[in-house]
Amino acid sequence: MQNNKQKVENICVLRTSSIGDICHMLPFIFTIRKEYPNAKISWVIGKNEADFIGNINGIQYIVFDRNNTLKSYFSIYKKLKKIKFDVMFIMQVSLRANIISLLIESKIKIGYDLNRSSDLHSIFSNKKIQSSKHSHVVDVFLSFLNVLSIEKSNFIYKWDIEERITKKQLFKKFFELQDKYFVLSPCSRSANRNWLVDRYAAVADYININFGIQCVLSSSSNSFEEEFVKDIISSMKSKPLNLSGRTNLHELYSLVKNSELLISPDSGPIHIATCAGKPAIGLYGVTNTVRAGPYNSRDLCIDKYNEALLKYKGLESHQAKWRYKNNNKNVMSLISTEEVIEKIDKYFKERSVS
Repeated sequence: MQNNKQKVENICVLRTSSIGDICHMLPFIFTIRKEYPNAKISWVIGKNEADFIGNINGIQYIVFDRNNTLKSYFSIYKKLKKIKFDVMFIMQVSLRANIISLLIESKIKIGYDLNRSSDLHSIFSNKKIQSSKHSHVVDVFLSFLNVLSIEKSNFIYKWDIEERITKKQLFKKFFELQDKYFVLSPCSRSANRNWLVDRYAAVADYININFGIQCVLSSSSNSFEEEFVKDIISSMKSKPLNLSGRTNLHELYSLVKNSELLISPDSGPIHIATCAGKPAIGLYGVTNTVRAGPYNSRDLCIDKYNEALLKYKGLESHQAKWRYKNNNKNVMSLISTEEVIEKIDKYFKERSVS
């Protein structure tokens, strides 16, 4: 039913990247579409991100291509210049988002609170979300809806995306895949979020030996990541399947969706697992699970963020800003092999009971 508390006919959502945060955006998108089914909703989104998510009924994508920045600015302006939006959600803190927001006319422009603001973000909005204690990105995104008086009880925690690669197609392309496998995605775009090579190898072997499940390694085609994966394989006793650099985002989604589980640090794939409805064992230290954990698998994560903050920065958790990343090179070494194995055992024990 149309939300009667505020008449809204044209809505603009500004969030262009990254893959992980676009996954976090989906509950917000599905909720606002349900609350305002008759409104025209335009989402300014990155090119790769739009392609990954696929079509969502009632949502018009206004694509921003980072490889053609100036051309994209003109394209966005051309497409939206005749629309006077009732509300615009500026859900990205960056210089790029600031510029885009200036190209769009809206009566209300909602941005982050001052505590979560940077890059002059606050001066580009005329309304702010309420400040709150450290919260997950998903919940912060949903809090933008409070400005329209949408109650939390009406939020839709849904992550459905358009599936392009079927299980049959996946197994046809990667015929080495076994019926039961787990995905080890060991790399983040920030190398200091990666765990240690020998410990990755140890837990991969543990799962293969104790549960008879194939290890499938996945990474981008980045040369550093491919070498990192090779180092893990050379440290393993069991023989994994290496798909590093061999999958696009749609194939990665299918790979995760048809797996038993995913093991990963804070990265795009761990949030893709949420969209795919798969459990994820997350390894966190540079960032924390409170803000950026896999939303439905936070109980399976190992989180050393607070410990690392105190040890390497002398800070308590409440003293660190919401987006603060502890980039000390030793942070991820605080996660022990035994702690990860404990989470693995927890997952397989609960799975067998259910």
